[in-house]
Amino acid sequence: MIDMISEFPLFLFTTLGGLAAGTYVAVALFVGGANGEREARRPWALPLACLVLLGVGLLGVLGHLGRPERFLLALSNPSAMIAEEAYWSIAFGVLMLVDFISCVRKGAGIRGVRILSAVAAIGLIGIMAWAYFTAYGNPAWATWQTLLLFVAGDLAMGAALYALFDGGIVRTAAYAISAAVLDVLTAVSFAMVGAHFAAVGLEVVPFAVAAVLAALGMVAVLLAWKGKLPAKAGALIAFALMLAGVAAARYAFYAASIL
Repeated sequence: MIDMISEFPLFLFTTLGGLAAGTYVAVALFVGGANGEREARRPWALPLACLVLLGVGLLGVLGHLGRPERFLLALSNPSAMIAEEAYWSIAFGVLMLVDFISCVRKGAGIRGVRILSAVAAIGLIGIMAWAYFTAYGNPAWATWQTLLLFVAGDLAMGAALYALFDGGIVRTAAYAISAAVLDVLTAVSFAMVGAHFAAVGLEVVPFAVAAVLAALGMVAVLLAWKGKLPAKAGALIAFALMLAGVAAARYAFYAASIL
């Protein structure tokens, strides 16, 4: 049985919030590329899903702080990493809400808003990674591999989730190659973080498992691209594998907390 880690609320925030952020980067890059039927029928579904993911993730932040009023106190200290994460989350959330309303009322998102959402998403991903990279009291975290772990994982998860809302996108070379490259980078990041954990005497098996899952996600994407798997099935398998890989790696990452 796996013990609950003390930093589970933060695990929830960075995984779900990072997933939403990575998805909007993919939205800005690929939306409309395959004119997927699911997106055409329900254009509001993707922004709604990402809003829910970010909202649940932010509940994790409240859980980490213990009492809601501490969140307001954290916001009053701009130099605090948790405050900076909150600022980027709020900006990203507001832009997603505008995108959602546009999709509901007009049947399509506003390109400029989606680009701004992607910028805010990148800012959120970056500040989440930086928060742990600068955790100098924890030698397992304060290493450049941490940056790759968060950035590559969020982008790969997001690209995979995006394909669930536009299944036809996996048939396009631009998307398939981009997603495959992100999956490979994510697998490499897991392996590199695992090697660093081994060097400081910590558990490495979850990172090895996560690397295998990410590599299998890449295989699913390529098989769907080449028509060896149905597009929707390939997208679903790739997403499930990538989410499982990121979750396994981040759980092990947070298990090394000494805070």
